[in-house]
Amino acid sequence: MVGAMTLPQEEQEQPQVKAGPTRHAKIMRGIVTPILGLLAVACIVLGVLNATMWKPSARITASSSVNGSRYVVTDPGVLSLIDKRVNITAKASDASANVCIVIGSARDVAGWIAGTPYTRITGLSDWSALSTQKAAAQGTADQSDNQVAVQDSDMWTKTSCGNGTANLQIKGTSTDDGTNAVALIDFGDAKNATVSLDWTRQTLPDFAMPLYFAGGLFVILAILAASVFAMPPHKRRHRAAAAVAGVGSEQGDSEAVSTWVKNAETSASRNEKASMAKRKRRRHASHRSGARAQEPDDQQPTIIDPAARNLVADQQANAVPFDGGATTDTAGNSDGEATSVISADELQAYFARLAQEQVQSNTDDGADGNDQTEEAK
Repeated sequence: MVGAMTLPQEEQEQPQVKAGPTRHAKIMRGIVTPILGLLAVACIVLGVLNATMWKPSARITASSSVNGSRYVVTDPGVLSLIDKRVNITAKASDASANVCIVIGSARDVAGWIAGTPYTRITGLSDWSALSTQKAAAQGTADQSDNQVAVQDSDMWTKTSCGNGTANLQIKGTSTDDGTNAVALIDFGDAKNATVSLDWTRQTLPDFAMPLYFAGGLFVILAILAASVFAMPPHKRRHRAAAAVAGVGSEQGDSEAVSTWVKNAETSASRNEKASMAKRKRRRHASHRSGARAQEPDDQQPTIIDPAARNLVADQQANAVPFDGGATTDTAGNSDGEATSVISADELQAYFARLAQEQVQSNTDDGADGNDQTEEAK
């Protein structure tokens, strides 16, 4: 035979069985990722439609018909409802009627139409229709013959008149007194008319950008769900184990456990060495403190209490000479003993000598006194 294959060669030639994806990975990659992808596509498509086909119009035109009213007045803020630039158009059913449009403050307009019924334009009922309301102005109408025409008054900031039709374009809706400007339309004798407001927006609302942002966010979430979120939990915690290709979850767990055990053993040995070093330092410190405490007391000086000495015995020993041995012994023991014993004979001799010294001192004092008296005489 050519030769039997060895065991390592057989293991190398055997096909390696790779571990399949887990249930968690199948759910994340098969269900969650497609849903996030569909949401991302939907947001992007809606953003494109809002930027092209569904893009808001820059021009807004709203109109309304007026019947039975000579005057039409816009409420404050209506002219700048969409944009500050607005074009006002008033058209009467009678082509020969004199139609005028004026711009002024709300106070001046209210004074001009005092006591007269009129039609209010309150806003937009939808993007193409104006909302109107019948009203009657407060005050009393002026019935004098010397009234001026509406276009000849100096109360207005802008004026436009025409036969049957009038147009007025304004930029901004503020008057000199700081109040919001309103429009007053006078249709004269016409019974039916039409009023329209035309705005051209300078800045359009952008609905596409938020949809683009949401679509990009869903794309990022889909990528994370297919990669990071689909990994087993132990591979996300231990990136080193996740880098090894073809390693199963059980093998990754065993490697993590062995690594943790090695780290624990290393830290335990370090702690044990540190504790032994601390014990040695404490032992040396205790020996040094014991040696200091056991120092000999012979070096300390001897303190003698004077109150414990027998002064009478010391004086008697110095004054009356007894036997040499006894005197020396008494003097030598006086420093070491607290109290020495005095016999009755020694005490009697001491008092006799003390009385003799007292009498002698009195005699000497008397003689000194007589001498001083004689010298004085």
